[in-house]
Amino acid sequence: MTQDIDSLCPEEHARWLFAVMFIGYNSILEAGDNYLESIGLRRPHFRVLYVIQRKPGATVKEILTFLDVTQQSFSPTIKTLIADGYITQKENLKDRRSRHLYLTKKGLSAWNGVIECQRAHLKKAYESVGFENANGYARTVYAMINEKGRRQLDVVWKDETYFLEDIVD
Repeated sequence: MTQDIDSLCPEEHARWLFAVMFIGYNSILEAGDNYLESIGLRRPHFRVLYVIQRKPGATVKEILTFLDVTQQSFSPTIKTLIADGYITQKENLKDRRSRHLYLTKKGLSAWNGVIECQRAHLKKAYESVGFENANGYARTVYAMINEKGRRQLDVVWKDETYFLEDIVD
C-alpha cells in the first residue's frame, strides 16, 4: 500500500495522537510520582535532580535553560533540595557569584528511584509494541523537537542520541 505525503498525518489522526502523547507523557511521569511522594518530593524537584545528574556542576542558568523556567519559580525548589540534603552547591572560585550544583548520595538515590519506576513503565510499553515500533517512536519524538527544544536538549545531551539500533547489538 503506497501512501502519499498528504495522507501521512490526517487531521483526526493528529488530534488523536496529540491526546495519546499527552496522556502517555503524563503516565510515564506518574510512574515516578508515588516514589517521589514517598520521599517528600514532587515533579519540579525531580526535574532539577535530572538536570544535575546529567550535568554535575550545572549552574542555575543551565538548569533554568533546560527547564525553561524563571529564577523566581526555581528558587523554592532549589532551596528545598539543598535544605533536605538532595543537592549541594559550591562556589566557583573564579566567580563567586556563580554556584555549581551537585547531587548528594541522597539526591542520586532519589533520582535512581524515579528513573527505575519510569524505565519499568517504558520497558513494558516497548515490550508490547516490539523493537522496530519502539525505535520508530523514539525517532519520531526526536524529530518533533523544534530549535528551542534542541537547545534545551543540548544542555544535558550535547550532540548525543541513543536510538535503540545504536545501543542494542
